[in-house]
Amino acid sequence: MRGGRKATGVAGLPSPLRTARWIRDTFPGAPPASHLLFRAVLLVSVVFVGDRITVSMEHRGWILGRDAVIAVRLLTALPVLRFPLEGMVVAMEVDKWDWYWLSTGTQPEASQTLYQEWDKALDLFPLALALVAARAWDDPTMRRLLAATFALRVVGVAAFLATQQRWLMVAFPNVVENLFLIWVVFRLLAGRDRLVEGRRTLAAVFGIALAPKLAAEYFLHYIERRPWDWVDLPMPDGWEPRAWVVAAYLPALLVTLALASRAGRRAVDEAGRVGENRPAQG
Repeated sequence: MRGGRKATGVAGLPSPLRTARWIRDTFPGAPPASHLLFRAVLLVSVVFVGDRITVSMEHRGWILGRDAVIAVRLLTALPVLRFPLEGMVVAMEVDKWDWYWLSTGTQPEASQTLYQEWDKALDLFPLALALVAARAWDDPTMRRLLAATFALRVVGVAAFLATQQRWLMVAFPNVVENLFLIWVVFRLLAGRDRLVEGRRTLAAVFGIALAPKLAAEYFLHYIERRPWDWVDLPMPDGWEPRAWVVAAYLPALLVTLALASRAGRRAVDEAGRVGENRPAQG
């Protein structure tokens, strides 16, 4: 390039600045791009380190005791109250890791059955914390929906513990996690609490929360197989579970981003109209 000048992209802006401007324009209610990037990198780093530790423990044959795992499950769920997004994601990851920490797959069937029982009971703790965290958020419809789906999950877990019928986990899926995460991401990017504006929004939000969780419960608890056991994707085996998760939750993410962008733009438009209608001073 002449003069040794480096191309800076569209409108003469370097790529990071273009990204920051796109985030600001698309999600006007969101925090600065640097803040979002920091939180994303931190969360991904925690998940990556947890995955590496879990893999290392499995390869070395290290096993944690059940009491230690229970303590870790409870303690790592507490950040949900202060950091709803990061706390819930970490709680979900720990719920996945503890199967390997206990080496449950190598245990007798009776031990695996016992694991399923206390695991389902422990799952309710971060969900209850999510309800507490959402108490002050200004969207009564979402609060009621969270409470209703939590109550249904409690009924399902109680029935499962009493009968050992795995189909109950499909009939009473854990939709609370997805609803909470959708709401948290929306609040972060839209800069407002109210997600549900009408029946259509309510149906869309509930649908994108229910579909992937219903599929996960069906594979895990009813047919007791995973999608990657049937379809061999052209990628390393360790990547396949993540690829399936991304495919399952991508529609929910896209809908949530669209709702957050629309809400943020609407808030800016309303603020602009208020400013135009305000009487001139002096």
